[in-house]
Amino acid sequence: MPLFVILGNFTQKRVETIKGLPESVKEGVGVFESFGVKIRELVFTMGRYDLVAIGEAPDAEAITKALLSWSSKGLLRTETLMGFTAEKMIELVQAT
Repeated sequence: MPLFVILGNFTQKRVETIKGLPESVKEGVGVFESFGVKIRELVFTMGRYDLVAIGEAPDAEAITKALLSWSSKGLLRTETLMGFTAEKMIELVQAT
């Protein structure tokens, strides 16, 4: 399945409701799973982004649906990148 790197920033609404983060993480993972997206890693960061997630999705449509559904809560703004494992990138390079 394709990999997607999700870079996220908390909205002011999330900052004001930060105590709800633990429940939100569980709920968010469930929302993504309902669209066939598996969150492989979720890391909270300091700096330009508040979080980085690595997800596997069947296709770009699935990740887009999941992101739209979750973003509609108004807690997170995201930027999403398609990614490749090292093994897949080597395979692609060797096929050229």
